[in-house]
Amino acid sequence: MFSATFPVTVKDFKDRYLEKPYVINLMDELTLKGITQFYAFVEERQKVHCLNTLFSKLQINQSIIFCNSVNRVELLAKKITELGYSCFYIHAKMLQDHRNRVFHDFRNGACRNLVCTDLFTRGIDIQAVNVVINFDFPKNAETYLHRVGRSGRFGHLGLAVNLITYEDRFNLYRIEQELGTEIKQIPPHIDQGIYCQ
Repeated sequence: MFSATFPVTVKDFKDRYLEKPYVINLMDELTLKGITQFYAFVEERQKVHCLNTLFSKLQINQSIIFCNSVNRVELLAKKITELGYSCFYIHAKMLQDHRNRVFHDFRNGACRNLVCTDLFTRGIDIQAVNVVINFDFPKNAETYLHRVGRSGRFGHLGLAVNLITYEDRFNLYRIEQELGTEIKQIPPHIDQGIYCQ
């Protein structure tokens, strides 16, 4: 049995049905190595302002910004464009041809920022992406791992910034514990050396 991630359901299946299984866990080495992770505590109404501040302070080659719903993806992409930044969006309710075109154009550098749902978390490798922003924080460690893993690909450094509301605080702590990682509070200045090469 092979699995890219190891959620509780897979672990339960392994424990119940496999006799003397051999487990190789490469999750940390493949997904979080080279990725610096920060969080910023914000109120929901402050998120767009916080995102605008990040855009003005970070050296972004390309970024992927995750939302938890299709509606929020489209609204946020519109806001980012209104702020004067180039932005595409992609989600599962778009026609496949349109999604393919957006992905192709983003991969080829036609746009700096891509807002998306979790549709875009697996099997998508774009070398130029050095920043991932969780505009909406995920509910579980597996989703977090796949999202954050979009930066720092191919041995490059990456940065993950998580916008955390009061309601997200317990998920933040739980995900840190489950992944055995540290997500630090965002400092006033982020050294480009930790996410740019």
